Amino acid sequence: MVTTEICVFTLLDTITLPDLLDPSSVHKSSIATVLSQPGCQSFHWGVGIQDPLKLFWFIEWDSLSSHQLFQSQPSYPSFASTLITTLTNPSSESPISVLHYNLPTPLSTFPKKPYLEYFSLPTLPSSNSSISSTFETLQVALSTYDPEEEGGKSIPSTYAFSIDEGHENLLVSLIGWKDKDQHAAFLKTDAFAKAEPEMRQVAAGPPTALHVDLQEWE
Repeated sequence: MVTTEICVFTLLDTITLPDLLDPSSVHKSSIATVLSQPGCQSFHWGVGIQDPLKLFWFIEWDSLSSHQLFQSQPSYPSFASTLITTLTNPSSESPISVLHYNLPTPLSTFPKKPYLEYFSLPTLPSSNSSISSTFETLQVALSTYDPEEEGGKSIPSTYAFSIDEGHENLLVSLIGWKDKDQHAAFLKTDAFAKAEPEMRQVAAGPPTALHVDLQEWE
């Protein structure tokens, strides 16, 4: 099963999207380094639409062990240190977070350049079964919502809990909307109205909900 590594960076406020797209930047050279690793299958990145200081990396590995092999290399500490000191804001509460998910539908199967919703929710212990049921119901609703859109294709979505020790109750959901209007309309449906209080009941903290403007898919 593909393991998706999700990295969320809090950028220095001096860094702009053109800086990240610059072929000579540390950001671009770091992406090239990751893509050259054995087992790295795809790389997607983008910045937050509501919060452009959030940078998202979505890296698909053929297994968690491939990423761990990369991390065990002698060059990795220097790679990570350069990336963090160049891009992230050290005064942020969370300059960078790195977690892994076995998403049943990999992001690489989504349509190119979607209006991607990133939703993360910390859940109460022993609530994974009930929240899974809620998200499965939402996925069914997404698959049948507005069926005339894009030739009848469903709205792509996926979700999973972190596989990292100590973070097993952190859920992430990715949804590929056509645009913000499509998302706003879905929030008014009966399916979402039913799901929202169910999510609140099992939440162990506030959710993170951002839209990501995916810039490049490799």
